[in-house]
Amino acid sequence: MIQSQLEEKIKNKSAEIAVIGLGYVGLPLAVELSKAGFSVTGIDTDAARVHNVKKAVAYILDVDINALKHLVENKSLAATSDFRKLKDADVIIICVPTPLKRRNQPNINYIKGAVSQIKRRLRKGQLIILESTTYPGTTDEVILPMLESTGLKCGEDFFLVFSPERIDPGNQKFPLHKIPKVVGGVTKESSDLFKLLYEQIIEKVVVVSSPRAAEMVKLLENTFRLVNIGLVNELSMMCHKMNLDIWEIIDAARSKPFGFMPFYPGPGVGGHCLDENENVFIKDKQCLKVMKMPDIIRYIQKGDSRNNIEILSFDPLRRKSVFRKINAVSARPYSGDIVCISTKDGRHLKVTDLHPMFVYNRGKWHLKYAKDLQKDDCIPLCLELPSFKGHPVVSADEVDLLKEIKERRTDLIEKIRVKPQGFSWRDYAKEIKIIFRRGYNGKLPDNCWEYLSDNVLPLKYFYALEELVAIDHQKLKLVTGRGPGYSEMSARITIDEDFCRLVGYYLSEGCYTKDKSARIRFSFNRSEKEYIQDVINILSNRGISSSVYESKVWHTSCIKVSSNLFGFLLYEVLCCGSNCYTMNIPERFFSLDKEKKMALLAGIFRGDGCVEHFFGKWRYRKNDIEYLHNVNTASISFFTSSERLFQQLVILLQDLNIVPTFRKRKYSLSIFGYQQLSFCKDLFAGRKKEIIDKYLQFNKNRPRNKTFEKYHNFATVKVKSVAITKGDWVYSIETEKPHTFVTSYGIAVHNCIPKDPLYLYWKAKLHGFKSRFIKLAADLNSAMPAYIVERLNKIIPLGGAKILVLGVSYKKDVKDLRKSPALEIIDLLKKNNAQVFYADPLIPYLKFDHYNLKATELTQENLIQMDYCLLLTDHSSFDYDFILEHSPKIFDTRNVYKDIKSPKIIRL
Repeated sequence: MIQSQLEEKIKNKSAEIAVIGLGYVGLPLAVELSKAGFSVTGIDTDAARVHNVKKAVAYILDVDINALKHLVENKSLAATSDFRKLKDADVIIICVPTPLKRRNQPNINYIKGAVSQIKRRLRKGQLIILESTTYPGTTDEVILPMLESTGLKCGEDFFLVFSPERIDPGNQKFPLHKIPKVVGGVTKESSDLFKLLYEQIIEKVVVVSSPRAAEMVKLLENTFRLVNIGLVNELSMMCHKMNLDIWEIIDAARSKPFGFMPFYPGPGVGGHCLDENENVFIKDKQCLKVMKMPDIIRYIQKGDSRNNIEILSFDPLRRKSVFRKINAVSARPYSGDIVCISTKDGRHLKVTDLHPMFVYNRGKWHLKYAKDLQKDDCIPLCLELPSFKGHPVVSADEVDLLKEIKERRTDLIEKIRVKPQGFSWRDYAKEIKIIFRRGYNGKLPDNCWEYLSDNVLPLKYFYALEELVAIDHQKLKLVTGRGPGYSEMSARITIDEDFCRLVGYYLSEGCYTKDKSARIRFSFNRSEKEYIQDVINILSNRGISSSVYESKVWHTSCIKVSSNLFGFLLYEVLCCGSNCYTMNIPERFFSLDKEKKMALLAGIFRGDGCVEHFFGKWRYRKNDIEYLHNVNTASISFFTSSERLFQQLVILLQDLNIVPTFRKRKYSLSIFGYQQLSFCKDLFAGRKKEIIDKYLQFNKNRPRNKTFEKYHNFATVKVKSVAITKGDWVYSIETEKPHTFVTSYGIAVHNCIPKDPLYLYWKAKLHGFKSRFIKLAADLNSAMPAYIVERLNKIIPLGGAKILVLGVSYKKDVKDLRKSPALEIIDLLKKNNAQVFYADPLIPYLKFDHYNLKATELTQENLIQMDYCLLLTDHSSFDYDFILEHSPKIFDTRNVYKDIKSPKIIRL
C-alpha cells in the first residue's frame, strides 16, 4: 500500500524531493529533478550556497545559469538551511562529502549528521537515497540501524538505497543524464522505487543485488583509475631516466584495439609528516597539554569532533607564537626516508624527507625540504607563549577542593569535615536542621548539636547545605583525621608564587605513595637548609602539618606530609605525577603570569638543578703551541627522568625567554651565557646563588651565548647535521593559517600535507586484508608534485626564477580547485624561492594557505619576461601557438605539444 502510493506520486511527479548537500553532486541533481517536473528543496548548512541558489547564482560549472534562474523563479527549486523541511519530503537524497581521517579511515560524520536529521523526521512512505562515496557496508551497517531505531521497518514503512554519484564535472560529452546510474537497495521494493524515479532523468539505471555491491562498484571505478595512473606515473619517471618519451610510448600502445586502455601521467597530491615520537602542545581551555603524535589522534577521537582544538603554532609574519585550530590529523605506515635533524645546541627532530622546514636567513623566511637542510641553516624556536584568554569559566589561579572532591573522589566525602573561618555553623542552624531531618525521617540525630558546638560539619551535610544557601569556599577549611592524625587545609587553594615554588620542589624532589593514607615526601641533601626550611614554611602557612626525617645513610632530609587531601591535590587534581619517571608540570600552570612561572621554575631548579662554575687558568695545546688563558665560565644544568617534564620545561623556559642547550645525556639541559644567568640567579638561594653572583661579578666582557640568536618573540638555532634513516609510522597535522605548529624542543615547523588514499584500503584492513597494490599506487601518485618541481629545479635553478603556471584548476575546462595538484606545486615552487605567477581563464584569483595571487594576462610582454612556463592544466581556451612563440621555455606535463619538436619544450 505504502509502496504503491509513493509509486503513484513519482509517476505523476507530485513527489516532494529534498537534496541534502548542494555541492558539485547535489546541485546538478537537484536542477535535473526540478527540470523533470518535481518540486525540489535543496538543504545545505553552508549559508553562502543557500543564498546563491535563492539568487540563481550558478556556482557549479555544470549548472546552466539560465535554467537555474527559470527554476528558482517558477519556485520548483528552493534552497534552505532548515532541516525541518525534510518532514514534507517523499524522497530524500544525501549528497554530503566524506573526507578521510587518520590511517585512511573514512570520516562519515557528515553522512551520520544528515541521517540524524532524517531520523528525527522519518515517516512512512519516504525513499532515502545515499549518493556520497563511502566504504562497503555503510548503508546497511550504519544508516539502516539508525533509521529502524525509530520503530519503522525498511521495505514496509520506508525505503533505502545506495547509488554512487558518477558526475564528471565539466565533461560535456557525458553530462549527468547520459551517465548510467548504479543502485543497490536494501529491499527489492527500494530499488524499484529508485529506478522509477531516476529513469525520468537518467538514460539507464543498472540495479545490483545490494547496497554493498553498489558501494563497491564506486570504489572499483576509483581504484581502477588510481592504480593505472600510479602505474603510468612510475613509468613516466622511469622513462625520463632512460631518456624515453612516455607520451610516444602510450600513443603507440593505444593503437592496440583490445586489452589496453590509455592513462596519462600528471600531477597528484602528497604527504609530508613527523615521526611518531615527536611532541606537540595542545591548548585545552586554560591548560597546555604536551602530547606525542599518536596521543593527539586519541585525544581528538575521545572529544566531540565539533570542538575547536587548538595547537601551539608560530606565525612567521608576525614573528610570534599563536594558537591555531587543527583542521586534520592523520597517520600512515611509512617505509621511506626519515630525516634526523640535529642542531648545534643539541636539539633533535625526525621528519619525512620532504617535510617543509622554516629557515631564517638575513631577516627573511624561507622554506626548505628537510632533506635539503644544510649545516648552519637557522631554524626557529618559539619563545613567549600566546594568551590563554577566552575561557573565563576555568580559573588557573585557584583550586576549589570542594568542587574537585565532588567530581573526582566521592569516596573521600565520608572522611572529611568542614570547618568555617570567621563565622559559626550556628549561624546556619535553621538550614542545618532541615538537611538533618531529610536524612533521619524528619527527626534530628543525637549528634546534631555536637556538630554545631564543635563548629565542624561532615562534608556530605555541607553539600546538602549548599543547596539551600551560598557559602564562600574561601572561608572554609577541610579537616581530616583526629588526634595525632589531625590535619586541615583550606577548601580553596590559591595558586600564588609560594605554592608554585612548592609544586616545583615536588616535581624535582618529591614522590607520592598511598597505603592507609596518601603520603607526599620531599627529599633534599641535608646541606640545602634554605630549601628545606622554605618547603616547611610554605606548608605551615597553609595549615598543612609535616614532619622531618633525617637519613644518616643517604645524608638527606625528608619532609613528610601524611594527608589524603594534600595527596589528592598534587596527584589527582594537579596531576603532578608520583615519581621521577612520571613527573608532570600541572597543565594549568602554563597560563599563569610570569612571576608564578618563575617561582615554579625556582622550585624545580632548586631541587634538581646544578650550578657549575670554573674560575682560573685554563691550559690547552693547539697546533703544537701551548696556551694559557684566564677562564670564568658558569652554567645551570638540569636532568629529569620524565620525558614529559623535560619537554614541558623546554617550553616553560622559552616562554620566559630563556633558551637552553642540551647535553648528550637524555633529558638533560643547560643554561649559560651572561644575560641568561643574570636573569636566572634569583631562582636560587644559598651557595648556588653565590656561585652565579661570583661568575657575574668577575665577568667584565659579558659575552653572549653564541649557540642561538634571539629576536623579538622568537629565536633561531643552527643546524649541525642532517642524517637519513628509515621510517615506520608517520603522523600529519594540518592547521589553520599560518599553517604551522610547534613540535619537540619548541621547534616551529610548517604544516604537514596529508595523504588522500582510498576508502577501500581502510575497509579491507578491517577484514584482515592489507592491499599493498592500492597503497603503492596512492603513494606513487602522491609523489608527483615533488617530482615535477624537482625536475624543473634541475632544468633551471628555482631560486629567484620567474615561473608561470599555466592552468591551476584540477581538470581541463573545469572551474574547480578541488584537490588540484597545482596548489601544492605552487607551494613547493615558492618554498624553493621561485617567483610564481599563474594564468587560468577560469580562476581569476587564487587564494589558498597564505597565498593571494591574481591571474596573469597572457600577453607577449608577460610571457617574454618569464624564465619558464609550467603547463599543468590544458584548458581549451589557451592559445598554445601564441604561448610557444613568446615563451622562453615550456615544461609540458600534459603533452599538449606532442606533435611539435622544439628545444623550447620539455615534456614530463
